[in-house]
Amino acid sequence: MVKKEHILIPEPRSAFILVRCSKCNAERVVYSHSSTNIRCRQCNSLLVKSTGGKAIIYGVEVNRFA
Repeated sequence: MVKKEHILIPEPRSAFILVRCSKCNAERVVYSHSSTNIRCRQCNSLLVKSTGGKAIIYGVEVNRFA
């Protein structure tokens, strides 16, 4: 396994993600390692739950912006 120090140009593991609500189909851009819980603006359902590291996404991931 290659360590991160040996990679000439390291790429980030985090990204911004376009998430669609599974109930009302509203879209919102969220951070993959979000430190707060994010709710839908229209129906107030939980889209992203924060954890210690990578967040849990409850909506549908539409697009990932690296």
